[in-house]
Amino acid sequence: MNRLLFLISLTTLCVIIVSAQDQLPMRGPAAERIEQFKKIQLMEKLQLDETTSIRFFARYNSHQEDLRKLNQKRNELIDELQVLRRRNVSDAEYKKVLSELRDLADPAIEIRQKYFDDLGSILTPKQLAEYLIFERNFIQNLREIMREMQRDRRGRR
Repeated sequence: MNRLLFLISLTTLCVIIVSAQDQLPMRGPAAERIEQFKKIQLMEKLQLDETTSIRFFARYNSHQEDLRKLNQKRNELIDELQVLRRRNVSDAEYKKVLSELRDLADPAIEIRQKYFDDLGSILTPKQLAEYLIFERNFIQNLREIMREMQRDRRGRR
């Protein structure tokens, strides 16, 4: 029963996400619930003991924060491009901001590589493989749920 209630809550959260797609990156209670759901699923999938779980999620949370900061910087630069577009500026001004955006790629690669290396010291190779598969599938499944819900909403109009 609890699982059914949680799935209903997750579905409700997805509706909120779909309706807020044009806004800033997802934050607030909806994002927190999805993240909690994801962590519970990860613990089950990876079969983490308490000590490993604490170490894993400390690194996971740190990695998520690093990515959040990087995405925030990226969004700020894209916002700046939008302002430049409205002001009809020269190509040189565009190039400066575009260069800064391009330069964000290196830190993103470094952050992911460091995280991957850190996880290798916590998880077994099999657990690391399970984690990578889980991450890809979780994101794909969440996107598919959101698409289906969006199609359903359009069909009801």
